Amino acid sequence: MLLRVHGRSPRLQFFERGPGGEVAARSRPPRPIALALLLAALLLAGGLAGCDRMDSSQALSHKAKQLWNEGKYLDAARNFVSLTEIFPNDALVEESLYWAASLYQYYLQNAAEASRFYIQLTTQFPGGPFHHEALESLAALYEGDKQNRHRALPIYRELLQAPELRQRHDYVQFRIASLYMAMGKMDQARYEFRALLRSYPKSRYRSEGMYLVGYSYYREERFPMAMVAFHQVVRDFPNTPIAERAQYFMADTLEEQGDLRGALKLFEALQTTYHNPTIIEKRIANLNARMRSSVR
Repeated sequence: MLLRVHGRSPRLQFFERGPGGEVAARSRPPRPIALALLLAALLLAGGLAGCDRMDSSQALSHKAKQLWNEGKYLDAARNFVSLTEIFPNDALVEESLYWAASLYQYYLQNAAEASRFYIQLTTQFPGGPFHHEALESLAALYEGDKQNRHRALPIYRELLQAPELRQRHDYVQFRIASLYMAMGKMDQARYEFRALLRSYPKSRYRSEGMYLVGYSYYREERFPMAMVAFHQVVRDFPNTPIAERAQYFMADTLEEQGDLRGALKLFEALQTTYHNPTIIEKRIANLNARMRSSVR
């Protein structure tokens, strides 16, 4: 029985500048929990009944899954790897490589070993049922490594061409744009974000993409362009967290440009809704102090 991991959520990035500098917040679902649920399903599907009738590769696979279920993750990974080495032509090799890589990535936090087995899987089984999932996991590993971040780009480009992933192409496009932004290539990042907005008008990542266009201008201190993009987010996605973040940076930009009263007005509008009211209170206090000082 073949079960695959689906529905990986994107890692959204929001940025805000508080008194202590910029703060980046990321969110990601607890992938090990999802894998554990799949493992339980696999164990039920295989079942303990008839275990004595399994051939050696099946027995080794079942033992690896039992070890996984018992929390012995390293032993489980090594058993999956042993299966691929002892039975290199077995039908269970592809899924064993995938489970080994997943264990190393999400449970053992060993990016090097996880990458090694994802690469082996995608090279050895280019058309297999785990191919795209392994590629996406490999790209995520590269994204987490500043030195190898660029290696995720061709992988996402390949995934963007896969007809089987058509329903997730907007997410892949979002990752491409986010990667360019993380690498400091703002012009290319904006091009990719606008490709997302143009090609996927109903995408769930549309508001985030629009916001990050504005944030990219903000980082370059191109404040008029940033204001245009942030205003569009507030207009098109009112009463949403992303609109609040856009409004925060609109206020910050006005302060940077010397419009203290305009900035104060926007910050005050965020007092009861912003996710971090402490930052808003401090920004308002600082603005009031600056305005009192200028009057003197």
